[in-house]
Amino acid sequence: MSTNLTNWARASRRIVRALPAFALLLLSAAACGSRPAGETEGAAGIVVVNAPAAGIVRRVLAGEGAHVSEGAPVVEIAVSVEGAGAARAQATEDPQARAARGVTASQSEVDAARAEVVRTEVEVQRLTPLVASGAATQGELDGARAQYDRAQQRFRRAQDAAQGAQSGLIAARQPATNSPGAAAKSAAPAPAERIVAAQASSAGVVSVMSVRVGDRVTAGQPLATLRADQ
Repeated sequence: MSTNLTNWARASRRIVRALPAFALLLLSAAACGSRPAGETEGAAGIVVVNAPAAGIVRRVLAGEGAHVSEGAPVVEIAVSVEGAGAARAQATEDPQARAARGVTASQSEVDAARAEVVRTEVEVQRLTPLVASGAATQGELDGARAQYDRAQQRFRRAQDAAQGAQSGLIAARQPATNSPGAAAKSAAPAPAERIVAAQASSAGVVSVMSVRVGDRVTAGQPLATLRADQ
């Protein structure tokens, strides 16, 4: 009986001594199983520079093998400015068409002013005999005459504006040959755009440059890959 107890005690001590090593083995296996498949230690040092907006690559500021600091611009992208199309259309509009539109608008104002003169003149003529007969007051006649004077002033201003618009149309129809650079000035302006820079989020060496000048990119598109400084 005592021999069996002795053997059992010895076996228990061996199991207790083996427990720390067994636990360490289990922890190591768990750590290995928690790493995603395909991940390597070197993958943590990769930095990807993405496009901050959609546009066209205007400049590549760091080629492959170049070292860049944190926050340094790597690629410049030209982004079209919203609403610039209307401004460009107005700037490139045919001068003759613009002048002709001015003539049409000024003539409409002349016609409206002339109609106002006629209307107020008729009102003065209507009130004049009524005042003489006592059917209308002198104040009413004076008010009608004041409106007639204002209508005449408006008519004269409209006529002057119409003459100026007509002169502008005649000038626009003249050939633009006064200066050697006239043809160049009439060329359409370049589309309005703003430049944005894709920056490195950390310092490192450019290992791969994925775009070239002139490429069209979308927002979030990878532009370059860096090997981050250790």
